[in-house]
Amino acid sequence: MTTDRPAGVSAIVALCAIVAAISLAFGTLIFVGQVPLSQGKFLLGGELEQLGPLPFFLYAAILLILALGLWKRWPWARRATILLAVAGIALAVPAISSAVADSRVLAMVREGAQIMVRVLVVFYLSQEPVKDWFASRP
Repeated sequence: MTTDRPAGVSAIVALCAIVAAISLAFGTLIFVGQVPLSQGKFLLGGELEQLGPLPFFLYAAILLILALGLWKRWPWARRATILLAVAGIALAVPAISSAVADSRVLAMVREGAQIMVRVLVVFYLSQEPVKDWFASRP
């Protein structure tokens, strides 16, 4: 087994970092009152944005911890990332259902893209070569 980091793991780490930065920005903007709570709905889902800026900060912290764990090849980070992606899929289902019912094309595309990316993350991290790479941590 190679010790080189798989390109997909690097891409997922980058994705986690980017989404964490966006979540942190939304949390900060909501905290200072520059944007309404509903602006961050696409990021969290499940009406969690109604709880204020705290869920955005927590989500950013979780994503940064997962990114660090994936980068450092910690096996628990792979499993936790899969669980977070599955939870994100479950939270996106009501949003895409609502978008389809209301014929909101942009929302359908946005929620559909999020579901597809999360399914790809789950699929990729579940592949044997990736599992083996995490299991063979030096």
